[in-house]
Amino acid sequence: MSLLEDWEAGSSFHEPAQGFTIDEEGLAVSNDPLPPAPSVDQSIFGLHTTERQLSRGKGQAVALAAAEGCVTVVTSRAYLLRYDLQQGPTPVLELELSRHTDVVVRGLWVSQSGEHTVVALQLGSAHETHYMHASWKKNKVMSKLKGVAISCVGWNKQTQSDTTTGDVLLGSLAGALHEVIVDEKDKKEKVARRVFQLQDSKDPISSVYQHQASPGHRMVLMATSKRLYVFSGKGGLETMFAMYTSPDINNYIELGAGVSSAPLQLYYQPGADKPEAFAWLTQPGIYYGSFNWDTSQHKRELDHLTHHRLLPYSSSRTEAAVLPLAVALSQFYLLLLFPTKVQCINRVNGQVRQELTLTPSRTLSVGPQTAETLALASDDAEGTVYLMAGDSLQEVTVQDESRGMWLIYLDQQDYKSAFRHCKSQVERDTVNSAEAEACFGDGKYVEAAHLMGRVTAAVPAFEEVVLRFVEVNSPQALQAFLQTKMDSLGQEDKAQATMVGTWLLELYLDQLNRSLLEGKGHTSELEVKGQTNGPSEGANGDVKGQPAPDQLTQDLRAFLKRNVNVLDVNVTVSLLAGYGRLDDLMEYATYRKDWEAVVEHLMQRGEAERALPVLRRPGVSQELWYKFAPTLMLLAPRPTVDAWMTAQPPLDPPRLLPALLRFAEADAPSECQAQALRFVEFCIHHLENDDPAIHHLAAALYCLEEEEAPLLQYLANSRDLLGKPLYDPQTALRLARQRNKLQACVQLLCDLNLYEDAVVLALSFDMALASATANRPEEEPALKRNLWLTIARHIVHQHPSQDQEVAIKQVNEFLRESEGVIKIEDVLPLFPDFVKIDNFKDAICQSLEDYNKQIDQLKTEMEDATRIADALRKDMAALEHRAATLDLSEGCARCRVAVGEPPPATAGISGGAVPPFYLFPSGNAFHGTCLASEVMQLAPPPQQQRIHTLLTRLSQVLEGSSQAPAHSSEPAATVVDLRHSLEQEIALEDPYCGEIAVRNISKPFISPDEVLEMSSWEL
Repeated sequence: MSLLEDWEAGSSFHEPAQGFTIDEEGLAVSNDPLPPAPSVDQSIFGLHTTERQLSRGKGQAVALAAAEGCVTVVTSRAYLLRYDLQQGPTPVLELELSRHTDVVVRGLWVSQSGEHTVVALQLGSAHETHYMHASWKKNKVMSKLKGVAISCVGWNKQTQSDTTTGDVLLGSLAGALHEVIVDEKDKKEKVARRVFQLQDSKDPISSVYQHQASPGHRMVLMATSKRLYVFSGKGGLETMFAMYTSPDINNYIELGAGVSSAPLQLYYQPGADKPEAFAWLTQPGIYYGSFNWDTSQHKRELDHLTHHRLLPYSSSRTEAAVLPLAVALSQFYLLLLFPTKVQCINRVNGQVRQELTLTPSRTLSVGPQTAETLALASDDAEGTVYLMAGDSLQEVTVQDESRGMWLIYLDQQDYKSAFRHCKSQVERDTVNSAEAEACFGDGKYVEAAHLMGRVTAAVPAFEEVVLRFVEVNSPQALQAFLQTKMDSLGQEDKAQATMVGTWLLELYLDQLNRSLLEGKGHTSELEVKGQTNGPSEGANGDVKGQPAPDQLTQDLRAFLKRNVNVLDVNVTVSLLAGYGRLDDLMEYATYRKDWEAVVEHLMQRGEAERALPVLRRPGVSQELWYKFAPTLMLLAPRPTVDAWMTAQPPLDPPRLLPALLRFAEADAPSECQAQALRFVEFCIHHLENDDPAIHHLAAALYCLEEEEAPLLQYLANSRDLLGKPLYDPQTALRLARQRNKLQACVQLLCDLNLYEDAVVLALSFDMALASATANRPEEEPALKRNLWLTIARHIVHQHPSQDQEVAIKQVNEFLRESEGVIKIEDVLPLFPDFVKIDNFKDAICQSLEDYNKQIDQLKTEMEDATRIADALRKDMAALEHRAATLDLSEGCARCRVAVGEPPPATAGISGGAVPPFYLFPSGNAFHGTCLASEVMQLAPPPQQQRIHTLLTRLSQVLEGSSQAPAHSSEPAATVVDLRHSLEQEIALEDPYCGEIAVRNISKPFISPDEVLEMSSWEL
């Protein structure tokens, strides 16, 4: 039965994983031997030949290493060959390590950077260790390690550089570890000391690795034929190993008798600094696992290893004789090298995925030389595995290694890893469905709901899933499923998302309503994606730890905010209003940026000051200011006016007038009146607004002030450049009379040119104001005189006959104030006939003196006029005999041709008795024809016609004749009369500096009959 069939049957995901048991030492051991390779070949791995002559005739290739895209080989004759595979089949380095005849190569190790190389040689019974830097052309024998049989090398990737090896660990066949540091410049060992010796075992050390897990903390992994040791500590190598001198420390894993070499291999992700996995070849099987580099979780050394287990090679004793020669690791697989094949085993499920058969030409018989002629090498930097088979180099190619891993992880119930390796929506749906079914079976309904909500497949159906959660009575799980399902819907599923969201909203509101009614709430599991599933659940789906209604309200608002673009506005508003959630309704309007609804809600609650920040938000329409202005002014006048004055962009004051007019009444709140006046003053003084409506409102508000001074100041200053009031004087006068503002009424009557009424009103309460008012019509002396007479009449009539002396005294003072506008003779008729004239003696004498002064002044003016007339008569007589000399070679002011020569033909009509030229007092001389043409251009059409007729008649007079014949309807006339008529038309003034030139300054360049011509040139 396939995995999908198991899912449909609903049984396979509820059973625990099978196939592994725990042995006596606590290790996970497979119960089954390695299964055979699958029959259907879906190849992931392959072999590609990159080099066929590795040894280049220098013996047999016996050791292989790879790093940074380079392959290094050591032959049986102690030759070292280095190949850069990107540069071709020719070695980039060929070096003879030793010329000893009895030489055996014991090992080759190259650092991860490819800069440092160590080779172990056995010369007869002696042992030598050779070091070579990538830039050297010759190797160097490490003299301090003479006689030490090196079996493995552990590089320190963190302390290594291009110029130094860093602290390197070298394992020996005697079970000792040596620390060595070699600098490229010194060309010798800077440090060479033994730092550790196995006490209870003399097994050779087959492999050693070290890693700087964190600053100051390192881990060393060492393998022998029986044990895998883990060392961990701070400080240097010597300090760390000093802690492991006691034999009682259990920092190893022992698997009984092992193979002779028991190699240990690590896997690095390409470009990673830390190893990810390890594999150790032992006689019982392959022991492999991963690393945990979080040192804070480590209580003992073996905690560095995680998910480690032993995978037996085979259950058949007959097959156990053939063990792997080497092992290499890829991202998901173990590559085991056998004499006749390369076996690829998946590290997750321990099953053989593929076998690469070595062809007979590559296969060597199993014997002493097999380990030397077949080898695997990993290039950690490139993520490549190489196979050396005899003299041939093969690259193990990998094609889509993660193929099918999601299904393997799913079979192991590692749902997170399975989901991480899914490549299609179908695969993700399968993983989510399987995990959801497992959670449902364990009673984790909310978690199962989140997973089922992510499934996009048609099976299981939406209704089926919903019914399952309803059947287990878990409203929280139902909410979680609906929320996750809604979040997973795309833009094309807007209708489905809206329906699901509406259902969710009803669940939220019902849950909150029940919480308020019962005094306690059910928890809300609906959270944003990525949050935890909430409190733990019981078997029946109930949730422990129920939050208060406040928490449920926050959940509801968070839901509204997340799904503001999904929910239907009308339905949502109806639901919230139906449940009485007015605050939540306002929050929802805020999320939708429906600022009108937000402000309206705040206005209904009387929270005008909270509405002002909403209206100030960028992007909020200014129309809302105008709509809610009346309510804002009534509820919060000062903050509202402050907001209006600072609004950006500025508001349009005339549109705010409807909100302010109601406060121009006497019964309006005083604070509102004061703030309305403050805003109007702001518009007038800061915005320089001249709108009449604004000024009408200003006048009305000033009339409501107790003091009259501000009103008078406003009336005096609110005028345009011509002095015309910006307010309506009639309306202002009516308001001022209603508020008994008498001085303002006088001012407004003057604005209406009702000076008589203004003086009469002023006389009723202020004589000085009446006098000032009488002086205002400066350009109308008669009116001014009548106003002063009105004041005088008022003074005379307000005193009875027995107080005439007081009236006369006031009249005398009044005459002095009038500054001559009225005189004593104007005032005397106002008094009764029986008043003694002696009381006006001073005034009458002063009047007589003034008349004498006026008579003298008139005499002086008459004498001046006589002198001027005489001078004019003399000048006119002199002009009759005035003459001027004209040089005939002088050019005409118009055509520039000498006046003594005939004018050009383009000048106009000439010849006959037409005057040859004219000379003006300004000095300008013109041909007669030129002067006529110039005047005709400036003169009106009737004058042009008269000039043209005169020129025509004069041009037709024969030479020597004094009589011009009749022309058209004109009778015959003398030449003298025609010339005199022509002179009256064109020669009364110089056309360049006379009145005719001045009159034409304001004449437009384009005449009305040329408008059509001008419009034809428009673009």
